Amino acid sequence: MRADADEASRTLAARGIVSSSTAFLGGVARILSGDLDAAEALLDDAVGIAERTGAHEMRAGALGERSLVAMTRGQWGRAEAFAGQASTVLREAGIEESYVAPLVCAVLARVALRQGDVPAARQHLFSAQRSRPLLTYAIPHVSVQALAELTRVYLAMADAAGARTLLRQVDELLARRPDLGTLTGEVAELRTLLAEERRVTQGKASSLTVAELRVLPLLATHLSFPEIAAELSLSPHTVKSQAISIYRKLGASSRNQAVIQSRELGLLTAE
Repeated sequence: MRADADEASRTLAARGIVSSSTAFLGGVARILSGDLDAAEALLDDAVGIAERTGAHEMRAGALGERSLVAMTRGQWGRAEAFAGQASTVLREAGIEESYVAPLVCAVLARVALRQGDVPAARQHLFSAQRSRPLLTYAIPHVSVQALAELTRVYLAMADAAGARTLLRQVDELLARRPDLGTLTGEVAELRTLLAEERRVTQGKASSLTVAELRVLPLLATHLSFPEIAAELSLSPHTVKSQAISIYRKLGASSRNQAVIQSRELGLLTAE
């Protein structure tokens, strides 16, 4: 990844083409290799290029990665600042859902916990849920980074159910993309921590699966279960089962109550 990003950067530069993606991917490759100094320099370049070229999501992504580097170094103020900038970029660009959002929310949640602000941390976690279905093996490094950081927050809040659900999603990603450098070791450490966690949480909204998160927005529409099933290419029985599971985890007794509860938690945007 590092070699390919560097070669792409040289090739594009020789042709007079400016791209933030090569600097971004080169920076991420350095993170996965444990070379944080080189990573930070490249990510700084990516932020600047993306700002000049109007590549808003790439700029937010590079800022999110810089926040991770700062947090790894114990620079919590810088981590919060970079994550806050990334969040502002997405908001001002009108990007409501992005693969970058869960990573940014995870950093902000960890910062909030460090500051002792548990309600704020919980709100950032719920905000991350909206874009969690976008964390796929298409961009595996960002997906696993975000899920690992979110898992750390859930463990810190003694939400074993939420942590377990996220690690199952990580396992699905690693089954397709196993060679993710330092991330594989981080995930192994999280599995050990979860195995040592004896406290069990039940009925937590944080334990919604990716499949349930895909169904949830459609519960807020006029569509019936069979129509939702057709929209998602699922069977009506599967949709009904997922809806019942959503109700249970949200502590709701009806579809309308689940939608109201989801909006209050920030899992769905308000009307």
